[in-house]
This record gives sequence, structure tokens and C-alpha cells, in this order.
Amino acid sequence: MESVQPDNADRIPLQHSQQSVGSIAIRFIGLLLASVVVMALIWSS
Repeated sequence: MESVQPDNADRIPLQHSQQSVGSIAIRFIGLLLASVVVMALIWSS
């Protein structure tokens, strides 16, 4: 069976993978805050 990960996954250094995880976390928090703001605006109107 072939691995699900792309071929270049093992070539990525550890620092780069940590940075990508951080950017994913920041993006997730941003989307979470945006959805909370939208829900608050809908609820207050």
C-alpha cells in the first residue's frame, strides 16, 4: 500500500512543519473568531 502522505512530506525539515502547524492554528483561530462575530451580529439583530 502506498502512504497517504505526499512524497515530499519526509523532505520537509522540522522547523518548516512546525511553522505550517502554527499557520494552520492561526487560520483556525481566525475562522473561529470570524464565525463568532458573525453569529453575534446575527443574534443581536
